[in-house]
Amino acid sequence: MNKTYLALLLAVASITSTAAFADDNVVPGQVRQDNAQIRADNRDIGKDKQDIRHDKKDLNQERRERNLDQAKENREVKEGDVKDAQRLEKRREHEQHEINKDKKDLNKDRADLKKDREQRVHDVHKRNQEAK
Repeated sequence: MNKTYLALLLAVASITSTAAFADDNVVPGQVRQDNAQIRADNRDIGKDKQDIRHDKKDLNQERRERNLDQAKENREVKEGDVKDAQRLEKRREHEQHEINKDKKDLNKDRADLKKDREQRVHDVHKRNQEAK
């Protein structure tokens, strides 16, 4: 029983001593650098979210304008003024093209934001592993 207790005590001592040596490998400067990078990522994510909200607002405004042009075009056709209706249709098609382009850009921004968030999670995980 004494030998078992001694063996257990030596095993615990060896585990704690290796853990103590592992702590010596942590570089405090690296953790600070990782924290700075994480904060920068957080700022970038916040700016990207703000840009996306602004782009969505602009896109909705363009859609409202397009819908008004559609209503004008319908009114012109109803009144029999086909030439003005065709002019409005070309203008509306151009606006629709712009809306589609903006929508594509918005979706790309959302994808970039998702990648930034994933990178931040990776950086936090890496920092936490280094700090242990």
